[in-house]
Amino acid sequence: MKMGFIAQLLKQSVVFIIYFLAVFCLPASPALARGVTLLTPDTACIVYARSPSYHFVVEVDTKEDMKQLQLQSGAESIMPLATRMKNDIFYVHYRVPLIPGENKFFLSPGSKKIVIDYKPLRTLLNANLNATGVYLYHRKETMHQECRQCHEVESVPEDFFVKPSPYGKNSPVCYTCHKAIFEETKWQHSPAANLLCETCHQQEKDVGRISVSIGKDASLCYHCHLVKGKAWGDMAHIHQPVGFGVCSICHNPHGDAYRFQLWADGRAELCVSCHVDKEDLLKKDTKGLNVHGIIRGGGCVSCHDPHASENQYMLYKPVNELCTGCHNELAGVTKGHPVGGHPLKGPKNPLNPKKEFNCASCHNPHGSKFQYLLIGDLLGGLVCSKCHH
Repeated sequence: MKMGFIAQLLKQSVVFIIYFLAVFCLPASPALARGVTLLTPDTACIVYARSPSYHFVVEVDTKEDMKQLQLQSGAESIMPLATRMKNDIFYVHYRVPLIPGENKFFLSPGSKKIVIDYKPLRTLLNANLNATGVYLYHRKETMHQECRQCHEVESVPEDFFVKPSPYGKNSPVCYTCHKAIFEETKWQHSPAANLLCETCHQQEKDVGRISVSIGKDASLCYHCHLVKGKAWGDMAHIHQPVGFGVCSICHNPHGDAYRFQLWADGRAELCVSCHVDKEDLLKKDTKGLNVHGIIRGGGCVSCHDPHASENQYMLYKPVNELCTGCHNELAGVTKGHPVGGHPLKGPKNPLNPKKEFNCASCHNPHGSKFQYLLIGDLLGGLVCSKCHH
């Protein structure tokens, strides 16, 4: 009885050891994972991108694996964007959505885990593309060998118009992967729209790859926008992004939803992404706050030059001259508003002697909780008593 118990115990131990080896120690079955390969990107990497999505390309060797192929993000299955077969091998192309931070995906068969750390790219100034783990498709070569089978083309589709250009050679090979620039953006930068990609992404002939500008991009932009760049640099007041030399903080160098390739509405929405103290002025419900009508009309750029100006705060004109461009009933008036001999301009603002006296000394040009955008309550003379004690 005792010997039988020991034999049974040994038998169970052997079964457990075999199970342990099969599950935790032995390599996975070749039929499960050998036929599925992620070509791009790396299975664990950092991705910088302007749009919250990225492209996965999977190579599948057999029809059996193709039937089981599945890419998942959590409980959601991601559908392929396209599937092609070359030399009896399947190439499956996905466009996956990303959120800032860690994104996990699982590729089956094989349950391969893919981890993408997505960093939204607005400017290259603070993006270290050479840091460990950062994935760049063009880092080592222009195009992966497997991709060339479909994407290495010599011409664009007949319905895609490219202007003849004296500035460089068109790059039709770029179109097949980057056609979303043309299909999904309303406004495109001229070099991108005409496939003059190597104007900015000059191909390094010695290594056969595409270069990506890093750091300050103004020096690249001013190769074409030379006259504007010089003019802005000589002005008295320069918008910080222009002064820093990072045009791409506001402009997408390829294309975007708004005019001038801006990534948000350039009249105001774009501005408050930095000037957050003015964000409330754009809200539909501004109860208790009187907003200057021009902000909801022409927006910030009705008064401010977004690049540079000879006037403080990058105004197009001196304050009073700018205000009376709309409030023209006061154009040329030097005194008599709001009463009697009250001046409209002067060398010193009593509330801030370092500034001149002008319309903005009594009126907040953006918004105020008081009537007429005044800096104090008209009732009881509270606005007047700020200067007339």
